[in-house]
Amino acid sequence: MKQKLLSALLMSAFAGVATTASAGVIQASYKNFAAEAFGADISMVAPTIGYSLALPLTGTASNPNSFVVTYTLTAGEWDAADKPGATLVSTNNADFLDAAAGVIDPTDKRKITFSFTLNNGVTFPTGSTIVLGTNNVAGSVNQPVGGPPAVVADEVTQGNGKIKKVYTTLQVPALTANYCNPTTAEIGVSIKLTNAAGVEFDSNFSSAPLKNDTPILQSGVATKSVITPSSAFATAATRESSRVDVLVGSLGMLFTASEEGVADVTDATAPVKQVLNVGSVEIADRAALYDTDGVKIYGVATGFDATDVAADGKISQNGLTFKLAGNFVAGGLVTLNSAANCAAGTDLDTAANTTTFNAGLTEATIAIDAAHLANNKKVYVCYTVPGDAVIPVSQFAVTSGTLARGTASKELATPICPANMYNLTANGVRVDVRNYIPAIVEAPSGGWKNVIRVINTDESQPSVDVYGTALLRSGKLGATAVIAAGMKPREVRYLSGATIDAKLNAAATAAKPTFGADDIDANARLRITAAASSIRVQNYHFNPATGNYLEASAAQGDEGPDYVRARDRDNK
Repeated sequence: MKQKLLSALLMSAFAGVATTASAGVIQASYKNFAAEAFGADISMVAPTIGYSLALPLTGTASNPNSFVVTYTLTAGEWDAADKPGATLVSTNNADFLDAAAGVIDPTDKRKITFSFTLNNGVTFPTGSTIVLGTNNVAGSVNQPVGGPPAVVADEVTQGNGKIKKVYTTLQVPALTANYCNPTTAEIGVSIKLTNAAGVEFDSNFSSAPLKNDTPILQSGVATKSVITPSSAFATAATRESSRVDVLVGSLGMLFTASEEGVADVTDATAPVKQVLNVGSVEIADRAALYDTDGVKIYGVATGFDATDVAADGKISQNGLTFKLAGNFVAGGLVTLNSAANCAAGTDLDTAANTTTFNAGLTEATIAIDAAHLANNKKVYVCYTVPGDAVIPVSQFAVTSGTLARGTASKELATPICPANMYNLTANGVRVDVRNYIPAIVEAPSGGWKNVIRVINTDESQPSVDVYGTALLRSGKLGATAVIAAGMKPREVRYLSGATIDAKLNAAATAAKPTFGADDIDANARLRITAAASSIRVQNYHFNPATGNYLEASAAQGDEGPDYVRARDRDNK
């Protein structure tokens, strides 16, 4: 609980006597509450506000001293069913004077007024306090619960009282528009003192050093959604480093496997896998803020529960839904898992969560039910590919989402803040020559031949093998062979179609055939891959019978991949 000094002005007024004034000090105790807990209208217990007198006060039966104190809220309203009380308490903590019952303004229920009359000759010295709410002085009707039982039988203990209709103000930091860039909201109070002559003094000064701007109720965002890319996981054992394996064995249909979190992206024989951990989504505590009861701290440290209980401090939830943007392979599957290695058989199986893709396979909507989420405030996003289709490279990102609440809950749904997740790249270069002329097509084409010019622009490796793969008319990947072995940095090689086809013919199998009659009229294509950061490929068509020559590279855009550009990410 915080305490701050507030400036105020107190008027000492005796009936029929000239008035004097002096600045006093207010001490207001308040708590910071979790804005997420204010999903519906509730009454909040008002804090205790003490005003320390700057001069002595006294009054007698023949010369009574009367004054009025008015407390005005900046938002909400005083609860008529549970009004606070006010007491003037001496520095000796024995002498006191209870105010008459507070009166709430019927036209502006933010205001409550208390009347005091000093008429018994008791002097309240400088430093005596006007206390709004509970106090510790014996005999006061505003003693705290558990205080000395000295009240008169027909009196009702008033205590702190309550403020209602606070939720529209205190919930603001947790609303969707504000949650991801949290601020605070507050309800303050101003105090006006009026003497018996009707002269009113405003304690709510507008400028320093006497400015009164301390809240009596404050709220902020208690929770946060934490999106962590799997490449940033804390340990090497769980850190994801796989890529799309565009090299021999996978040809872009599987991921490279990692060993202790570090993948070998240069070895064409590296093991491959079908499951990739994209990252994690976690509901975590941002700050230690109170639930609406002002006693329990609201957050996952208190509890994360599918059962809704008002003001229990626990985060109540009814499942999680969020959208994951990226480029997904047809036939792929995105699920949530409680294990960082996305292991099968863990408690979050496909029955516990559902995923739907949009028509373009650029967005997955993922949902998990309350029962399974209750034990997993952190879930891992697992991407499984079919193993027989080319995987697009992609920057995955959470774009939106919601931690839902039960229908009877008084808590606000928690937005999931947008954030990037795993950046899936290839473990080498993949370039498609889209108008390649294989040897079998030369005669039907009128004698046109093909020459491929390959440039190794990767200067980070001593040498690299360049592979060629037949892209068949059906779209399937055919035979694969090394077409340029051990290319050194900056080296250039010219490869004829006949030379490339001879290597593919030698490597062809029944399952992975090379170009055939079916490809003569289908504009055959050649896929070129290498475990390099970059290569450049130019395509030349030459007809020795006519002497015609052309460079076909511009028509197909085979400049090598630039993964910053969307068209290269999608098409290379």
